[in-house]
Amino acid sequence: MDLIDKIFNTVNNLPTLPTVYSTLSEAIEDPNTNTERLAQIISSDQVSSFKILRVANSPFYGFHGRIDTISQAILYLGFNEVRNIVFALSVINFFSKDKLLLHFRPVDFWAHSIGVGIATRMIGSAAGEKKLENYFLAGIFHDIGKLLFFEYAHKEYASVLELLESKQLRIKDAEVEIFGVDHARVGQMLAEKWKLPESIQDAIFYHHTGVVRNQSNNLVASVHLGNIVARIMELGYAGDNLIPEPNYKIWETIKIPNGAFTNMRKSLKEDFELTVRLMLVE
Repeated sequence: MDLIDKIFNTVNNLPTLPTVYSTLSEAIEDPNTNTERLAQIISSDQVSSFKILRVANSPFYGFHGRIDTISQAILYLGFNEVRNIVFALSVINFFSKDKLLLHFRPVDFWAHSIGVGIATRMIGSAAGEKKLENYFLAGIFHDIGKLLFFEYAHKEYASVLELLESKQLRIKDAEVEIFGVDHARVGQMLAEKWKLPESIQDAIFYHHTGVVRNQSNNLVASVHLGNIVARIMELGYAGDNLIPEPNYKIWETIKIPNGAFTNMRKSLKEDFELTVRLMLVE
């Protein structure tokens, strides 16, 4: 069995996500579900419900100190955004945060991913997007394929990290040399297995180019830019130190006012530091 087959088999054999997320997703799809029912499902997992309230009350969502119950969180943030927070917390807990491989630490990886999630949502907002519910989640999971390599092909991923250092490659290019496939493809496969929306699957698969099949897409473009912004600001660590240039094609659709990146810098840093503490500290 070659490495590509090994990775693809790993994805196919991964377990489903925790029951609370699956149950919540099924309930949201039921047109007869109400806020109280969703609140009961989330409250059945005390750790998740506690963290959801902390995240929902963060300045990032603009409701600091106003949300006291899960029902209020659902009311203010909406069904899908609360589900996205549950999903993010579930996946962060699904993978180990304590391992170390050369200079790659999952806790730094997750910090980078959270930084990209925050930046993605801010960029989407600056671009005038009204439906922002998937922006934070798409940013958080844009690099999820790296953790699959890290967890289930530990030895081979060490070779990736050594190769990118010796040849000054981007991590995705080193992955292709070793595995024959990069983290974007593997991450998209995992998102498909876990039945994430197609928009998030596209954001994971196309975040390096910022466009979907040569067509501009606000969510994908925002993740593309969010990744670059997080790297420039050194929010966490993505596994390599190379900062990619934005794809000029994204500007054909996404319209960001002059000075938007300068204006968001301070709040992005503050929201990043707080959200990392809320989501990563047990």
